[in-house]
Amino acid sequence: MRYWVGFDVGKAFHWLCVLDEEGEVLLSRRVEATEEDLEAALSQVERLGGESTFGIDLLGGPATLLEAVLLGRGQRIFHVPGIAVNRARDAYPGEAKSDSKDAHVIADQLRLRRTSLQEVRPRDESNAEMRVLVAHRRDLLQDQNRRAARLREILLGVFPGLEAALDLKREGALVAVTKVATPSAARKLGAARLFRWLKARGIRKAEDLAERIVGAAKAQHRELPAAEAKAALVAEIAREMLRSRERIAELDRRLEELLADDPAARIVRSMPGMGVVFTAEFLPEVGELGRFASADSLAAAAGVAPVLRASGATSHRRRARRGNKVLKRVLYRSDFSCISHHQRSEAFYRKKRTEG
Repeated sequence: MRYWVGFDVGKAFHWLCVLDEEGEVLLSRRVEATEEDLEAALSQVERLGGESTFGIDLLGGPATLLEAVLLGRGQRIFHVPGIAVNRARDAYPGEAKSDSKDAHVIADQLRLRRTSLQEVRPRDESNAEMRVLVAHRRDLLQDQNRRAARLREILLGVFPGLEAALDLKREGALVAVTKVATPSAARKLGAARLFRWLKARGIRKAEDLAERIVGAAKAQHRELPAAEAKAALVAEIAREMLRSRERIAELDRRLEELLADDPAARIVRSMPGMGVVFTAEFLPEVGELGRFASADSLAAAAGVAPVLRASGATSHRRRARRGNKVLKRVLYRSDFSCISHHQRSEAFYRKKRTEG
């Protein structure tokens, strides 16, 4: 006898549903999201006898412990995406939406569509680390962009000439505004002393930077409202941005170390546009490269292959709306990088644009 087990994953608890080969419900129960209750529930499933195959609607996050327990017991797991569950739910009786019904839908979709679902395999430790580091790096970059916008807004209200004169994405500019963020402070310090202060902190082209700052200060003699308070905020935000830059650099170094030990990383990085960060995003999402029969199947999984739409005499191809969003973003962004920095890729892109 073969059994199909669906888990509707939740934060505090999951819901388990077991179906037999005919789709009849044998077990449906709440399972607390603790290792003890998960082990007890799986033991209950095993007592049914036969072979069990498991489906889950979520990967990572609240499903991480569940995945580890199932894989630790040697069970086969398949991912039944949440969007597939939502669409399939309408084919079942009733309009209610509940954890028990979703678990039933997951188990039944697993029974009917197992060959088309992605199997969940034990996660490689380095891939798991790369996934979490890349996600954290992405969050840091988003925070950095938010801080940069706020910094420019405040600086425009106290020293607009300085905001126009500096590129606040550069380390030297950020270090400088921690020292001088008002025209009076820049004039009082002077170009010579500001140059020495910047040089002592290892800032490149410190003399040119100091002269630009003092030159902007000499062009503004009015003190704007709340100048001292705004200057203090500018310095605080700039220090936060500098610390964030250091942390991002640390993450990049760690990602480089992880990729250096991965044979697949050397292959991926040999492709134009695939640097450290893109490769570190790509590999954990793909998992085993061998699970894709061809480059076309990888493109389809990523959602970058054109999709055929045909009905009667009408036939055309459109952009895919589905696919792995992370892979799609990585492939698109690496392509844009190639257009700017790889001559053959740029020539191919121009050729295709000319062809229409």
